[in-house]
This record gives sequence, structure tokens and C-alpha cells, in this order.
Amino acid sequence: MAACAVLLGVSGEAYANAGVVFVHGTGDQSVSSATTGYWTQKSIDTMRNGRPYLIVGYPGASCAGFSQCSWGPIVDQIVPWVEANGITSFTVITHSNGSSPLRYMLTHTGAVSAQGRAVNLVTSKISQVIFSAPDLTGTPLADQVTTSGSFLNIANSVVEFFGGGSYNNPAVLQQRTDNMRVYNSNGTFGGTLGATSVGGKPISVVRGNRVYANLFSSDAHCGGYLYSIGLKAAALLGWGSFNASTDGFIGSDSSGYFGNIIIDDGRLNHHQSRRSCHNSGNLIAQKVASAPIPAPTSQTYAPETVVSEAAQACNNFASGYATDFMTGNTVYKYGCTTTQLNNGYMEPDCLIAYGYSSGYKAPSTASWNPFINPSYYPTWSEVCPDSWHGDGICDACLVAKYGFDATTGSTGSNDCVRSPPGGSNWCGALAWDTWYGFHNYTVVKALH
Repeated sequence: MAACAVLLGVSGEAYANAGVVFVHGTGDQSVSSATTGYWTQKSIDTMRNGRPYLIVGYPGASCAGFSQCSWGPIVDQIVPWVEANGITSFTVITHSNGSSPLRYMLTHTGAVSAQGRAVNLVTSKISQVIFSAPDLTGTPLADQVTTSGSFLNIANSVVEFFGGGSYNNPAVLQQRTDNMRVYNSNGTFGGTLGATSVGGKPISVVRGNRVYANLFSSDAHCGGYLYSIGLKAAALLGWGSFNASTDGFIGSDSSGYFGNIIIDDGRLNHHQSRRSCHNSGNLIAQKVASAPIPAPTSQTYAPETVVSEAAQACNNFASGYATDFMTGNTVYKYGCTTTQLNNGYMEPDCLIAYGYSSGYKAPSTASWNPFINPSYYPTWSEVCPDSWHGDGICDACLVAKYGFDATTGSTGSNDCVRSPPGGSNWCGALAWDTWYGFHNYTVVKALH
């Protein structure tokens, strides 16, 4: 027991009276929706590390972070919880723009909620704040949507981060980069460049620095693959940041404006940072317990695992006849059954559907890879050129070479995002042309 107390960094009595408060980001969330839809109970239980907790729900879209209708309900939920449970201190964990009402509260401790509760009743018991994917200087995405009024081609899964699609709501306008410059300079929001505390409370920052969307990696599927793809689209368009380092929604220049960065993960996108993906939840739990955690440069991760073949956009594991979009001829896709995986032959569809075939693995540019063999491209002038990246066709040959088919210079699989039920994908793969009587690289439509 003594050893456990040392590991946790607190005494048993302090542990019993120390709690955790979760504050969501942009979006009008109830306590119920914030629990089940925003954080999820599994992620909450991981991060709270056994401590009593409170999930806050408040108008995170209808109200800007500096408005009483934003921070006020947070105060009015925390104070009764503290009093009813004898909480002596607590950690606050926020996500995304949930950092803004906390920054206001830490700077304006004399402010009073609509129900007459002073902010210092809350701030006096805060032991530390953990900002996850915080928007500290604004995001170019807010600039985009409040100027154009639309997401253009960004996936619907990203709309949630703006409160469900009402782009010009107060919270989104607050997150414009020009507005955040004003709020950061005039004292509306506490925290200066490079500071490690606000209002005397230590600030830790959890952030991702790029969007990882490799189709074959479970890392991209944690929390939901469609979120990864939507955020990847935002990153590829340069809307998540003015520089290349972004979690898809918040740039590293914004999330790292101040605070002690405890997680700086290339696999942790904006959505995943609230779902405890890639060991982030366990590291946050250690921080909640004031236990030491390794520096970001020393953090190690479990190896990636291959996702199921059913996640593929082109159903390369299924056989059947189809029409080649390029020639209009009927072609036959061989597909790959589980018995073909280790039959001693290099099966092209197995390589793409499962990531391997009889010992050979994707990605590879080795000569045995049929997708780079010119004899399979009789009607093409080029053999799987990199110019096919990002052309709207999920090219199996590029997945075989690199593990993804995305815009040149990026990582991810934006061409190989499986359409939702009722949708379709254009897919390039090797097939048997029944008209010409030879193998050819064909483009067919995969229905879902």
C-alpha cells in the first residue's frame, strides 16, 4: 500500500477527496450527451484513474468561452458536486475549445455565475488543468467556415467539432485567429506565450501533431475511421493550421502556445485525443495521480495491428465480374479468400485485401510485386506512377507500394476511404479482361 501511495504521489486520504472534472469543447452538450457521445464512459474511466468525477454539460457552441452562459453553467455544476462529495481538490481535463471557459475562469476569479456562485469557489480547489488538443490561439478552420459559410469538401464527421454545423455560432466566431489574438492580448483569456501556469494553476497540454490515416493501421481506426479521414482532409487542405503540424483541427502553434506539453503524438488526431487513443488516456491518468510520466520524446507505443479486410474501400477480398471504367470491357476480379492467403502463391488481391500474401507484405516496391510489373499494364502508358496519388481513384498499386493512396507528399488514404452504405468508390486493381483475354490494370466501381 505504501508503494502504491508513492506511485500515485498522494496519500490515501488525499486520493479519496481528489476528483476529476471533464469539460467538453465546442457544442451544446448535456451531461448525458457529453458522457456517451463526446468522451465515452470507457475513455472517462481510463483518464480519471479511479477518482470521483464530474462530466460537465454546457452551451459550448451557443456561447463563447468568455460568456457567462458558457463558464457560468460550469461553475454551477462543479460547486454542488464539490460540496456533495467532500471534494478538497480536483483536476480539470478539457478538450478542444473547452480550454477557453477555463482560461477565462482562471483569469476572472471574482466573476459570478447566473445562479450567484463566484468563480473562485471553483478555481480555489483546482489542483491542475490538463488541456487536450486546446485551441489557444484559434484555428484557420474557424476562419474558413465563418468566411465562406461552408465546409466545401470536408467530411461531415468534422462538422461536430463546430457544434453540429452552425458555423457562425458564438463559439466558432470566438475561435477565429484574429479574434483570439485580441482575446489573448487584452486579458480576456489567461495564459501567455510559453507560460506553464495560469492563475497559479499548472497547465499540461496533450496534443497530436499530424493526422495518421493509413488504411492498414488500427491507429487510424481508434475512435472511428471516418473522423480520421475527415480530419485528414482538413489537414491536406491546410485548414487545420497555417503550418504542416496539426491534429487536423488545431495547429501545433495553437495547441502549444503555452503549457507543459506532456504528450506530443504523431498518431493522435483531434478526435482521438478525447478517446484515450494510443495510450494517451493512461498517460493522462498518471498525470491525474501526479505520478511521473516519460517526456514525449521518450514515450513508447504498442505496435500497430492490421485492420480487418472489410474496412477496405474496394472489397478486394470479394470476387466477381465488373465493368472496367477505362475500356468498357467486362473484367473478372479474383478476390482473395482466407484459404488463398498462404497457398504458396503471390495473390495480388490478397496483398491488398489483407496486407500480405504467402509471406509477402505491403507496402513494397520489390520486383515480385505484381502491381509494379509492366506486363500487367498493357493498355496503360505508365506503371503505377505517383501522379495517381490523390486522383479520386483508390489505386491498389499505390497501397501495395506505400500502404496508402493519398495526395503526394502526405500520409493517409484519402482516396481509399470506404463510402458509407449506399455509396461507391472508384477502384484501380488488377483483373482479368474477358474481352481481350489478358490481365490488365482496371478501374471498377465498388458499391457498398
